[in-house]
Amino acid sequence: MTFFTNATPAGAQPAFGLTQHGRAGMQMLGAIQKLSSTQLRSAARANFHAMPQGAALAEVHRNGSQDRTDVDERVKQAKALAYRDPVFRLERFLQRHVAEENFNRGIPAIEERRAMFSGFIAEGGQEQADGLELDADLVPPAYQAKTEWHLEPGGWDGYDLYGPLFAFAVGPHVFRHGGYAAVGAGADITQQRIDAVRQLPRDHYDHIYEPGCGGVSTFRALATVFPQARLTGCDLSTLLLRNGHMLAKRQGLNVTLKQREATDTGEPDSSVDAVMTYALHHELPPKENAKLFAEMFRILKPGGDIVLSDPPPFRAVDIFHAVILDWDTEHREEPFFTTSCLCDWGRELEKVGFVDVEAYAIGADGYPWITRARKPGTA
Repeated sequence: MTFFTNATPAGAQPAFGLTQHGRAGMQMLGAIQKLSSTQLRSAARANFHAMPQGAALAEVHRNGSQDRTDVDERVKQAKALAYRDPVFRLERFLQRHVAEENFNRGIPAIEERRAMFSGFIAEGGQEQADGLELDADLVPPAYQAKTEWHLEPGGWDGYDLYGPLFAFAVGPHVFRHGGYAAVGAGADITQQRIDAVRQLPRDHYDHIYEPGCGGVSTFRALATVFPQARLTGCDLSTLLLRNGHMLAKRQGLNVTLKQREATDTGEPDSSVDAVMTYALHHELPPKENAKLFAEMFRILKPGGDIVLSDPPPFRAVDIFHAVILDWDTEHREEPFFTTSCLCDWGRELEKVGFVDVEAYAIGADGYPWITRARKPGTA
């Protein structure tokens, strides 16, 4: 299947993908994203550290108190200092511009090929019951229902073609450059998922569970590393689950998707061998994360492993990068991002009974940040 082509000759069948007009608009956003996250951000970082106050804050952040309140105060001071720099302000303006235009340009680009993308989804048999359990009576929590995550109009279920939007517009033309949220400039987000999955310590698992699975991006990584494993996941979004189910069927993944709250999965006690989460915890309030960890402890078998992959804590990164992370809370519709980066997920896992807790980075600027633990007992 060809995704990207030149203009379609007269009378020929249109190629699968965006029109030339739609593709050009997204490519322009990608160029802005790349400029912002590389040259401009590097210059802003250098300017910050060249200021005496910036250098002093960076030194204290490296060697001073790691108490949550102290870290929070340092990030606030660093943010105020960074905003004095016009280069930083320009870089942040362009980041916000791209984040908004991903949808302002991306949705019209998809609409130009609505019939094609709608037909592709319909052919996937997304309404099949096998492997997909939807709950029409599920009422999402208030924090979920009122948030337009990542500036997506209407939230996760706000546009019926969000799947093609990310697969054919935003993903290949903008996200491929990295440099947004915790993702480093030039990072390969597909490889990052695989690298995170490889932090599960055993060579084989019979049954792996992913709460907040969204679609099947992490399941593809899990199937790559553990091809024999049975995969089960839950999410609140009907649209994400339907799209994920359709893709899983097309790709031959052994996946069961369920519309459940991650804090109340309905899975039997001690029924899964491992739990994997990816980019989930910064989208939950702290109390919901605490409930989720307790639920994952319940469904894991004794000796089972859990791996969390999420943005890094502020304490683990350079103070300037902490400011970059903090920015998403107010400017990219991520209401819990800052709170998450002030948390210690390892400590929270220990509170519900996990042992052998480790926390470490496997990529640049602390991302992906891994927290790994085990349920006591023998596997």
